[in-house]
Amino acid sequence: MADDTANEGQRPGFMQWFGALLLVTALSVGAGALASLHLMSTFQRISESQKEVPEKPISSAFNANDRLRKITPVVTNLAAPPNAWIRMEASIVTDKLTEEEASIVVARIGEDVAAYLRTLTPAQIEGARGLQYLREDLNERALTRSSGKVRELIIETLVVQ
Repeated sequence: MADDTANEGQRPGFMQWFGALLLVTALSVGAGALASLHLMSTFQRISESQKEVPEKPISSAFNANDRLRKITPVVTNLAAPPNAWIRMEASIVTDKLTEEEASIVVARIGEDVAAYLRTLTPAQIEGARGLQYLREDLNERALTRSSGKVRELIIETLVVQ
């Protein structure tokens, strides 16, 4: 029994361990609560600052006076294989034209597009690069044909069969 009383003074008892564990748990809960309050206030400040940012207007390459005019769909055969056909729908962006001038320009460009498409082969318009070359060529021809009144020719659909 003398050994038991001597050991009790050297080793902490169950109640002392439990008290230490309870103290560490309470400190952990307090630190977690403070950290969560800090994070919540930070997120709230960030969300409020993002609400106040005004949206930038979308800039356009075109003026407010520009108009989009549809070209009648062009269906024609291609140059190389005799049974290859192409169908293209396009629009042009024009600057300050009267309706009469615009209808004349649209008709001329539609005829020019059909004549140009008859000279192509499917290999020339294959892939992204071929489509880009086609777009550039048609834009150049539309600009020349309209004496600079057309700002851009937009290819809407292109089907080769």
